[in-house]
Amino acid sequence: MRGLWVVLLAFLLLILSLGGWVLLRPQLGKAPEAWQIQPLPDPNLQRLAVRYQSDVELYAEICKPKGPGPFPSVVLVHGGFVGPNASTLELCRSWAQAGYLVALPHLRGQGKSQGRSEICQSEGPDVRLLADGLPRLGGTTQRAYVGISLGACVALRAARHDPQAKGVVFLLGATDFLAMMERLKRYGRTEAYQRWQALVGASPEACPACYRQRSPLTWAQEVQAPLLMVAAGNDPIVSPLQYCALAQAREEAGHPVRRVALTREGQLWRSPLIKERACLGGFAPLGPFTRDQLVLYPDLEHHTTPAIWALVEQALAAWLRPSATSGKP
Repeated sequence: MRGLWVVLLAFLLLILSLGGWVLLRPQLGKAPEAWQIQPLPDPNLQRLAVRYQSDVELYAEICKPKGPGPFPSVVLVHGGFVGPNASTLELCRSWAQAGYLVALPHLRGQGKSQGRSEICQSEGPDVRLLADGLPRLGGTTQRAYVGISLGACVALRAARHDPQAKGVVFLLGATDFLAMMERLKRYGRTEAYQRWQALVGASPEACPACYRQRSPLTWAQEVQAPLLMVAAGNDPIVSPLQYCALAQAREEAGHPVRRVALTREGQLWRSPLIKERACLGGFAPLGPFTRDQLVLYPDLEHHTTPAIWALVEQALAAWLRPSATSGKP
């Protein structure tokens, strides 16, 4: 039976190599609608464009090694409001070259996806729908989610009721949108404040529930997969307090959280934690990725460093390739 699936997948890849969109019918228990797939040019790996259907037409890019697989599956969720950027596309390629099948969804209303941005509502089920279909493209059934900035909330929501999620990276995103809006107003970020208000459809004063129901603090305890939460200590808009509150919510739901403080270079922080960073309390080196970890970079603003990506890749390997990381955190 396995040989038959290899032959069928090889036939599919042959068709793809001819250059047109191909209709891929769903298997039982997978996404309810057929997918359209098209090869994208890349000399070093397989790249595919995928169009799939929720209540609107959605688009994603797939990066994966050459061959039938199955390859460990990673869903990489971009931040911002315009779709994937050059950095996320480069991550898609580099992780594929490291042996992963990487799905890069364009969130609804962004990039090449239709619809309107809903700020971490329908985007979560959209991404879950994509993840459920990855085995048909050579990915494993089990997967990890990596979300950046606004994409962190979407990745977490996609994993909310996903029994196949092995881990979630929540990277530099807000956990409390009401608190974020208060900071935007306090620091005079008028343009950003108005953009968020327009997308949500109401001000925080008029509809606090509209922000609360979107906030991971409200529902993060329902995610069963382990979390790697990465916070920046100098971010004026997303305070470390938001991450400490998220860690507390996880602990109250029975998910122990290990607290870690690291330098920009990825070494253990040696200085006292002051002001809002002090909410972390006592901290220790990294522990096993099978449990939640809150990693604070006290001197970092809202951006990433090579050390952060090395940390994320370490978590992915532990979640998706446990036999290759035995003896490591």
